[in-house]
Amino acid sequence: MFAALNSFLAGAGAKPNAPTVGTATATGTTTATVSYTAPAFDGGSPITSYTATSSPGGITGTISQAGSGTITVSGLSSGTNYTFTVTATNALGTGPASSASNSILTTPVIGQSFQGGYYGGAISTSANGVATHYLIVAGKSAGESSDTYGINGFADPTSFIDGPTNSSTLLASGLRNAAIFCEGLSIGGYSDWYLPAYSELVTIYYYLKPSTTSNDTNGGYTDYAVSPQPISTYNLSGTPAQTSVSNFQSGGADYFESNTYWSSTQQNANAAYTVSFTNGQGNASSKSATLFIRAIRRVAV
Repeated sequence: MFAALNSFLAGAGAKPNAPTVGTATATGTTTATVSYTAPAFDGGSPITSYTATSSPGGITGTISQAGSGTITVSGLSSGTNYTFTVTATNALGTGPASSASNSILTTPVIGQSFQGGYYGGAISTSANGVATHYLIVAGKSAGESSDTYGINGFADPTSFIDGPTNSSTLLASGLRNAAIFCEGLSIGGYSDWYLPAYSELVTIYYYLKPSTTSNDTNGGYTDYAVSPQPISTYNLSGTPAQTSVSNFQSGGADYFESNTYWSSTQQNANAAYTVSFTNGQGNASSKSATLFIRAIRRVAV
């Protein structure tokens, strides 16, 4: 029955059926790609193009070809969730839309107000240079404090990248003041703030360095970095430069003090790793020392 109907429609000429939407992928701050599979029935007239349309915004991208492929959509907004539908067009017009794609999140701009805080860079938990998470830095007024890491003499988490697990483990252990502060925050409707792991804190320094002070040249950055942050690169006397985000520059509303901040990564039972926001130097301090604390959260890419 359906074969006969399609044969009839082909003779009469019709618009093509809906394509099958594939995978949407964010490729930058304002771009994404959407794959699709051509419909089995082209309306009896060759398909000439396919169009992907975003939701929200109705922003479109088009590819001129008859078969399956991938469409690039440009002009999206940074740090925004989108889904996409795909339509096919032939000489008779544009057919019905596909179902909606998976949801994607375009990359935010460094320092952009984003999900309760400010975008502070991306990390790769697989250390392969492909972003897995976006880091969100709490504002200074609500998300910064100074206190001890905790008390000496206890085995604490050692992960250089898994800040959420480090921080929640510290909270459960009790008497870990830096983590207790971060874990107790609720800012902008979000309550999943935590004490950053060492490599997360290094990433944030790279993108939100407050001053023009020369960088430490005796230590590198992090294997969990995502370009353009360097991976295990040394002697960076001029890189990174002071952030261009005004509220994170020295004296701005949200800047990191030219001082040392706790990470949630233990070096040993008596010391935890720290990052100096004066020059990016990584070090370790006694857990009983009073240093700065800045809460972060992260979202999967």
